[in-house]
Amino acid sequence: MSEEKQNKVWKRAGLYDLYEDASNKKTSLLSEWDDELIVKIKRYGQDYAKFQVKYWHPDFVKSTPKNKNRRKKKK
Repeated sequence: MSEEKQNKVWKRAGLYDLYEDASNKKTSLLSEWDDELIVKIKRYGQDYAKFQVKYWHPDFVKSTPKNKNRRKKKK
């Protein structure tokens, strides 16, 4: 059987001007959830002056239906 690649659907927890605020949010999220939660801080906005906190958990994975009726390319 082949293993399907699943895209991660990240959710935004907040947008902050200071890295320290984003770090505090990351710490609080990690303390609330179990070990499988992944949290990251990314630069965001004009000149990348802001910080956004994004998180992902395996429960967020959506099953995508396979498209059985794909169009065939015409030669």
